[in-house]
Amino acid sequence: MSELELAGARTILVVDDVSVVRRVVHRLLTEAGFRVFEAGDAAEALEVLETTRIKVDLVIVDVIMEGVHGVDLVKCIRRRWPDQRVVYMSAFPAEVLVQHGLRDPQVIFLAKPFTREELLAKVHAAFRAGAPSPRPEARANGDAGPGPG
Repeated sequence: MSELELAGARTILVVDDVSVVRRVVHRLLTEAGFRVFEAGDAAEALEVLETTRIKVDLVIVDVIMEGVHGVDLVKCIRRRWPDQRVVYMSAFPAEVLVQHGLRDPQVIFLAKPFTREELLAKVHAAFRAGAPSPRPEARANGDAGPGPG
């Protein structure tokens, strides 16, 4: 499946409290043919999801943000939209991410910094994946952290 075939009319919400990261991801995804919304925090992300008339097909969320962290935001999103696809991203090591609730090695994870190709590969993986796991914070085994995605 080509990049443009995948993008089509798909809509992505990028949630990161660092504006330069949001802008770069927005630009890369827009250039790839996606419709993109941005949010700087959890409240703004929920507002976009609640008010947009367009279905958001994927949320790309930073794990560690000011205020509500990404894992808690995804829990809140999935209470309302249980099938929401998600890609987590962070520059922090796995040990820190586990402390912030990201314990499921099956999540799709994008390590910062990333290339355009890495970003698009994770987006494609999210669209190819089946329904999301019901509890992103659940451990698949004793001490597993987030996997490479």
